[in-house]
Amino acid sequence: MLRPHWWDTPDRYGLISRWLHWGIGALLLWQLGGMATRALMGSGEWIQLWISTHRPLGTLLLGLFTLRALWALFNLPRRPPHRGMPARLAACSHLLLYLLMLAMPALGLYMTWRSGQPFAPLGISLFEGGSAHVDQMLLARQWHAWLGWTLLALIIGHVGMALLWHGLVRRDGTLSRMAGRGR
Repeated sequence: MLRPHWWDTPDRYGLISRWLHWGIGALLLWQLGGMATRALMGSGEWIQLWISTHRPLGTLLLGLFTLRALWALFNLPRRPPHRGMPARLAACSHLLLYLLMLAMPALGLYMTWRSGQPFAPLGISLFEGGSAHVDQMLLARQWHAWLGWTLLALIIGHVGMALLWHGLVRRDGTLSRMAGRGR
């Protein structure tokens, strides 16, 4: 049985929610940072090394995101309350973040499959290579890139709202609750 500090409560987010939040956040910044660095600086050797982690970490992110979404749904009645219009806006923005976190790796898998390449992240074969469908792969790649930039903008907004709105304007303890301290 999980100890009480693992669960979310109205006063703070539990250990599992916090691990998933900060872990997924760090991996997303690694993923998006690598792609942004390549777009801005080209494909140097160290950038290629960074980019080489993109597919396996994207697959890991899909798994972690799925766990996070299920955990959040399971903990919904226990989570810190959100009331009023700002809370509804926050819920909508979180839903959009969740949809993008699902769409990005799903598009990445689809793109790899349509390129005809086999895919075995971390040595686990997910699918074999087959015939390439270049037009579908290129369309998926384009959507993957645009949604990646959109996700980066939403993450910047998410961090900004947490720091500015919750931290400086409302001073409501949201950052403390996500860090594990109660109100």
